Amino acid sequence: MAARAVRVLRVTCPACGEVCEVQLDEETLAAARSSPTGLAGVADFHGDHILVLYIDADGRDRGVRVYRALQRWEVIRVNPSFLSYMSEIRGFRVSAGSVVECFQDSPRAFIKVVGKGVELEAALRSFEHASHAVAWMEEFLEGLRRGAGDADLGTLLLSILVLDSCLPLKPLWGAARAFEAALRSRRLVIRVDEAAAELFRLYAERITWLYAGALDAVLRMDGWRLIDALVARDAITVRERLFSILALERRGVVRLEVVA
Repeated sequence: MAARAVRVLRVTCPACGEVCEVQLDEETLAAARSSPTGLAGVADFHGDHILVLYIDADGRDRGVRVYRALQRWEVIRVNPSFLSYMSEIRGFRVSAGSVVECFQDSPRAFIKVVGKGVELEAALRSFEHASHAVAWMEEFLEGLRRGAGDADLGTLLLSILVLDSCLPLKPLWGAARAFEAALRSRRLVIRVDEAAAELFRLYAERITWLYAGALDAVLRMDGWRLIDALVARDAITVRERLFSILALERRGVVRLEVVA
């Protein structure tokens, strides 16, 4: 049975000024009723930060806060509007210390993958790519296991966008590195080796099918935080940028420097 939206609240983010609509359903109201504080939080993805709207059991607005760090809450419910950015995933739940979930309705079937201390459940719009999905989800969990210490709610949702865009593709060995980088992207800065970039230009044109436009784009990102290079509300664009940067990293054109 679908989780019917019982109320939609319009709120303004104090960090970026974006006006967003937050959908409340019966499960969210029930969570507020059972909470010791009488409140439940609904998260809305704003790129490099997360807006959390707190509501009471009657669905009334009890204030907003902006977070960049992943809080160890019992359950973090993400505004279902986030699912509109994805083409393959229609609902998900990630368990890694906190539980982060996002559902528009109550799917009848999930794919569940369990790793070392981490779990991922995903409801797909179609199970045509189910075998690919399991392999990609395993890589995602390995990346989460490695990068969870540096992750926050924003980078976790960014990595979910990457996962969504990967599901129709043939699984890549070592893709966990991509998910780890996305999860740690707030602490990684792109550094370009200009000499290596000039050398790479000499033969880059021969492999434009892999790097079309990537080199010039990445050169302009020298000194950027990785999250700033990736943020886009289009899962395919996020994936293409991330994979291009990591491909150039493997060839010594860029390196990802960890910052505090």
